[in-house]
Amino acid sequence: MNLLYSLFGGMLLTAALYGGLRYLRVGNFWAAVAASGGVSLAYIVYAIIDWGGLDMLAMHLVAYPTVAVVLAQLYDTRKAQALHWAPKLIVALFLAVSVLFGGLAYISSHGLPQAVAQWFLPGAQGKNLHTGFAGVVAHSEEAAKGIGQHLKVEHALAQLGWQIDVQGLNGLESGQAQTVVVQLQDRAGLGIEQARVSLALGRPGQPAGQAETLAATGGGRYQAHLPPHQAGAWVAYLRIEAGGQGIELEHTVEVR
Repeated sequence: MNLLYSLFGGMLLTAALYGGLRYLRVGNFWAAVAASGGVSLAYIVYAIIDWGGLDMLAMHLVAYPTVAVVLAQLYDTRKAQALHWAPKLIVALFLAVSVLFGGLAYISSHGLPQAVAQWFLPGAQGKNLHTGFAGVVAHSEEAAKGIGQHLKVEHALAQLGWQIDVQGLNGLESGQAQTVVVQLQDRAGLGIEQARVSLALGRPGQPAGQAETLAATGGGRYQAHLPPHQAGAWVAYLRIEAGGQGIELEHTVEVR
Protein backbone atom coordinates (compact mmCIF):
# COMPACT_ATOMS: atom_id res chain seq x y z
CA MET A 1 0.00 0.00 0.00
CA ASN A 2 1.14 3.50 -0.77
CA LEU A 3 2.58 5.18 2.34
CA LEU A 4 0.62 8.33 1.60
CA TYR A 5 -2.63 6.37 1.82
CA SER A 6 -1.73 4.17 4.77
CA LEU A 7 -0.38 6.94 7.01
CA PHE A 8 -2.44 10.01 6.24
CA GLY A 9 -5.45 8.00 5.11
CA GLY A 10 -5.36 6.12 8.40
CA MET A 11 -5.17 9.38 10.33
CA LEU A 12 -8.22 10.69 8.48
CA LEU A 13 -10.03 7.41 9.11
CA THR A 14 -9.25 7.68 12.83
CA ALA A 15 -10.76 11.17 12.89
CA ALA A 16 -13.82 9.99 10.95
CA LEU A 17 -14.40 7.05 13.31
CA TYR A 18 -14.03 9.32 16.32
CA GLY A 19 -16.57 11.74 14.89
CA GLY A 20 -18.99 8.93 14.08
CA LEU A 21 -18.76 7.44 17.56
CA ARG A 22 -19.27 10.83 19.19
CA TYR A 23 -22.30 11.33 16.95
CA LEU A 24 -23.65 8.06 18.36
CA ARG A 25 -23.14 9.55 21.85
CA VAL A 26 -20.19 7.32 22.79
CA GLY A 27 -18.09 8.85 25.57
CA ASN A 28 -15.17 11.05 24.58
CA PHE A 29 -12.53 8.74 26.06
CA TRP A 30 -13.93 5.51 24.63
CA ALA A 31 -14.55 7.10 21.24
CA ALA A 32 -10.86 8.02 21.02
CA VAL A 33 -9.76 4.58 22.22
CA ALA A 34 -12.04 2.72 19.80
CA ALA A 35 -11.11 4.91 16.82
CA SER A 36 -7.34 4.68 17.28
CA GLY A 37 -7.44 1.05 18.41
CA GLY A 38 -9.55 -0.10 15.48
CA VAL A 39 -7.40 1.58 12.85
CA SER A 40 -4.16 0.47 14.57
CA LEU A 41 -5.36 -3.14 14.75
CA ALA A 42 -6.32 -3.06 11.07
CA TYR A 43 -2.86 -1.80 10.14
CA ILE A 44 -1.15 -4.45 12.30
CA VAL A 45 -3.03 -7.15 10.39
CA TYR A 46 -2.04 -5.53 7.09
CA ALA A 47 1.59 -5.19 8.21
CA ILE A 48 1.74 -8.91 9.05
CA ILE A 49 0.54 -9.75 5.54
CA ASP A 50 2.78 -7.21 3.78
CA TRP A 51 5.71 -6.57 6.14
CA GLY A 52 7.47 -3.27 5.58
CA GLY A 53 9.74 -3.11 8.63
CA LEU A 54 9.52 -2.09 12.28
CA ASP A 55 10.13 1.56 11.45
CA MET A 56 7.03 1.66 9.23
CA LEU A 57 4.96 -0.14 11.87
CA ALA A 58 6.09 2.22 14.64
CA MET A 59 5.40 5.30 12.55
CA HIS A 60 1.81 4.25 11.88
CA LEU A 61 1.12 3.12 15.45
CA VAL A 62 2.28 6.51 16.74
CA ALA A 63 0.32 8.57 14.22
CA TYR A 64 -3.13 7.04 14.78
CA PRO A 65 -3.28 7.40 18.59
CA THR A 66 -1.84 10.91 18.29
CA VAL A 67 -4.84 11.97 16.22
CA ALA A 68 -7.21 10.37 18.71
CA VAL A 69 -5.54 12.10 21.68
CA VAL A 70 -5.70 15.46 19.92
CA LEU A 71 -9.41 15.07 19.20
CA ALA A 72 -10.14 13.85 22.72
CA GLN A 73 -8.42 16.90 24.20
CA LEU A 74 -10.08 19.38 21.86
CA TYR A 75 -13.60 18.05 22.25
CA ASP A 76 -13.69 17.14 25.94
CA THR A 77 -17.00 18.71 26.99
CA ARG A 78 -16.27 18.15 30.68
CA LYS A 79 -13.76 20.97 30.71
CA ALA A 80 -15.29 24.21 31.87
CA GLN A 81 -12.61 26.42 30.37
CA ALA A 82 -10.65 26.53 27.15
CA LEU A 83 -7.60 24.32 26.75
CA HIS A 84 -4.36 25.94 27.95
CA TRP A 85 -1.93 27.11 25.28
CA ALA A 86 0.84 24.73 26.44
CA PRO A 87 -1.06 21.50 25.62
CA LYS A 88 -2.13 23.09 22.34
CA LEU A 89 1.53 23.74 21.52
CA ILE A 90 2.49 20.14 22.33
CA VAL A 91 -0.35 18.82 20.18
CA ALA A 92 0.68 21.06 17.29
CA LEU A 93 4.28 19.86 17.64
CA PHE A 94 3.25 16.20 17.46
CA LEU A 95 1.08 16.86 14.42
CA ALA A 96 3.90 18.74 12.68
CA VAL A 97 6.39 15.94 13.43
CA SER A 98 3.94 13.30 12.14
CA VAL A 99 3.39 15.19 8.90
CA LEU A 100 7.12 15.85 8.45
CA PHE A 101 8.09 12.25 9.23
CA GLY A 102 5.46 10.85 6.92
CA GLY A 103 6.40 13.24 4.13
CA LEU A 104 10.10 12.41 4.34
CA ALA A 105 9.38 8.68 4.47
CA TYR A 106 7.20 9.01 1.38
CA ILE A 107 9.80 11.01 -0.55
CA SER A 108 12.58 8.59 0.44
CA SER A 109 11.00 5.70 -1.46
CA HIS A 110 8.72 7.38 -4.01
CA GLY A 111 10.58 10.61 -4.73
CA LEU A 112 9.00 14.01 -5.21
CA PRO A 113 5.94 14.21 -7.43
CA GLN A 114 6.87 15.43 -10.91
CA ALA A 115 4.99 18.71 -10.50
CA VAL A 116 6.65 19.46 -7.14
CA ALA A 117 10.12 18.47 -8.35
CA GLN A 118 9.92 21.05 -11.14
CA TRP A 119 9.69 23.81 -8.51
CA PHE A 120 13.15 22.94 -7.21
CA LEU A 121 14.70 21.69 -10.47
CA PRO A 122 14.02 24.25 -13.22
CA GLY A 123 14.19 22.86 -16.74
CA ALA A 124 13.37 19.33 -15.59
CA GLN A 125 10.26 18.98 -17.75
CA GLY A 126 10.18 15.70 -19.63
CA LYS A 127 13.25 14.29 -17.86
CA ASN A 128 13.49 11.15 -15.75
CA LEU A 129 14.06 12.59 -12.25
CA HIS A 130 15.54 10.56 -9.41
CA THR A 131 14.55 12.42 -6.25
CA GLY A 132 14.32 9.46 -3.85
CA PHE A 133 16.82 9.28 -1.01
CA ALA A 134 19.96 7.51 -2.17
CA GLY A 135 20.72 6.41 1.41
CA VAL A 136 17.62 4.24 1.80
CA VAL A 137 18.96 0.69 2.23
CA ALA A 138 17.84 -2.55 3.80
CA HIS A 139 18.01 -2.65 7.60
CA SER A 140 20.18 -5.75 7.89
CA GLU A 141 23.78 -6.87 8.20
CA GLU A 142 23.90 -7.33 4.44
CA ALA A 143 23.42 -3.58 3.97
CA ALA A 144 26.92 -2.93 5.38
CA LYS A 145 28.39 -5.17 2.68
CA GLY A 146 26.93 -3.10 -0.17
CA ILE A 147 30.18 -1.64 -1.54
CA GLY A 148 32.08 -4.92 -1.31
CA GLN A 149 29.20 -6.77 -2.95
CA HIS A 150 29.14 -4.28 -5.82
CA LEU A 151 32.85 -4.80 -6.49
CA LYS A 152 32.39 -8.54 -6.23
CA VAL A 153 29.64 -8.46 -8.86
CA GLU A 154 31.79 -6.41 -11.22
CA HIS A 155 34.66 -8.87 -10.81
CA ALA A 156 32.37 -11.86 -11.36
CA LEU A 157 30.91 -10.29 -14.50
CA ALA A 158 34.40 -9.67 -15.88
CA GLN A 159 35.36 -13.29 -15.16
CA LEU A 160 32.27 -14.63 -16.91
CA GLY A 161 32.82 -12.41 -19.92
CA TRP A 162 29.12 -11.83 -20.37
CA GLN A 163 27.79 -8.77 -22.13
CA ILE A 164 24.39 -7.78 -20.77
CA ASP A 165 22.13 -5.19 -22.38
CA VAL A 166 18.80 -4.39 -20.67
CA GLN A 167 16.11 -2.44 -22.51
CA GLY A 168 12.79 -1.18 -21.20
CA LEU A 169 13.60 -0.31 -17.59
CA ASN A 170 14.19 3.38 -18.33
CA GLY A 171 10.72 3.86 -19.78
CA LEU A 172 8.51 2.55 -16.99
CA GLU A 173 5.22 4.40 -16.64
CA SER A 174 2.97 4.31 -13.60
CA GLY A 175 -0.03 2.00 -14.01
CA GLN A 176 1.19 0.60 -17.36
CA ALA A 177 2.70 -2.77 -18.23
CA GLN A 178 6.13 -2.65 -19.85
CA THR A 179 8.09 -5.06 -22.02
CA VAL A 180 11.66 -5.61 -20.79
CA VAL A 181 14.27 -7.19 -23.06
CA VAL A 182 17.64 -8.60 -21.95
CA GLN A 183 20.31 -9.32 -24.59
CA LEU A 184 22.92 -11.78 -23.31
CA GLN A 185 26.18 -12.36 -25.21
CA ASP A 186 29.52 -14.07 -24.53
CA ARG A 187 33.03 -12.64 -25.02
CA ALA A 188 32.85 -13.31 -28.77
CA GLY A 189 29.58 -11.42 -29.11
CA LEU A 190 27.52 -14.57 -29.66
CA GLY A 191 24.13 -14.90 -28.03
CA ILE A 192 24.01 -17.15 -24.95
CA GLU A 193 21.20 -19.67 -25.28
CA GLN A 194 19.41 -21.78 -22.65
CA ALA A 195 19.97 -19.24 -19.89
CA ARG A 196 17.56 -18.67 -17.04
CA VAL A 197 16.82 -14.96 -16.65
CA SER A 198 14.50 -13.52 -14.01
CA LEU A 199 13.65 -9.95 -13.02
CA ALA A 200 12.03 -8.57 -9.86
CA LEU A 201 11.33 -5.04 -8.64
CA GLY A 202 11.22 -3.82 -5.04
CA ARG A 203 11.15 -0.56 -3.16
CA PRO A 204 14.51 0.66 -1.78
CA GLY A 205 15.11 -0.96 1.57
CA GLN A 206 12.23 -3.43 1.11
CA PRO A 207 12.08 -7.03 -0.17
CA ALA A 208 11.66 -7.53 -3.91
CA GLY A 209 8.30 -8.57 -5.30
CA GLN A 210 7.45 -11.63 -7.35
CA ALA A 211 10.17 -12.38 -9.91
CA GLU A 212 9.21 -12.53 -13.59
CA THR A 213 10.93 -15.19 -15.71
CA LEU A 214 12.04 -13.87 -19.09
CA ALA A 215 11.23 -16.07 -22.07
CA ALA A 216 13.93 -16.86 -24.64
CA THR A 217 13.17 -15.51 -28.11
CA GLY A 218 16.39 -16.64 -29.82
CA GLY A 219 19.89 -15.27 -30.33
CA GLY A 220 20.50 -14.72 -26.62
CA ARG A 221 17.48 -12.48 -26.36
CA TYR A 222 15.05 -12.79 -23.43
CA GLN A 223 11.93 -10.76 -22.70
CA ALA A 224 9.01 -10.47 -20.30
CA HIS A 225 6.06 -8.18 -19.66
CA LEU A 226 6.32 -6.45 -16.29
CA PRO A 227 3.01 -5.72 -14.53
CA PRO A 228 2.13 -2.10 -13.70
CA HIS A 229 3.96 -0.49 -10.77
CA GLN A 230 3.33 2.64 -8.74
CA ALA A 231 5.30 5.79 -9.43
CA GLY A 232 8.53 6.42 -7.57
CA ALA A 233 11.98 4.91 -7.05
CA TRP A 234 12.41 1.14 -7.44
CA VAL A 235 15.31 -1.31 -7.45
CA ALA A 236 15.45 -3.89 -10.27
CA TYR A 237 17.00 -7.26 -9.38
CA LEU A 238 18.19 -9.14 -12.47
CA ARG A 239 19.25 -12.78 -12.00
CA ILE A 240 21.02 -14.66 -14.81
CA GLU A 241 22.07 -18.33 -14.75
CA ALA A 242 23.79 -20.07 -17.65
CA GLY A 243 26.26 -22.94 -17.99
CA GLY A 244 26.20 -23.71 -14.29
CA GLN A 245 27.16 -20.13 -13.40
CA GLY A 246 25.06 -17.24 -12.25
CA ILE A 247 25.09 -13.58 -11.30
CA GLU A 248 22.63 -11.09 -9.81
CA LEU A 249 22.64 -7.42 -10.76
CA GLU A 250 20.85 -4.49 -9.13
CA HIS A 251 19.84 -1.26 -10.80
CA THR A 252 17.82 1.71 -9.55
CA VAL A 253 14.93 2.65 -11.83
CA GLU A 254 12.28 5.36 -11.75
CA VAL A 255 8.62 4.75 -12.51
CA ARG A 256 7.05 7.99 -13.71
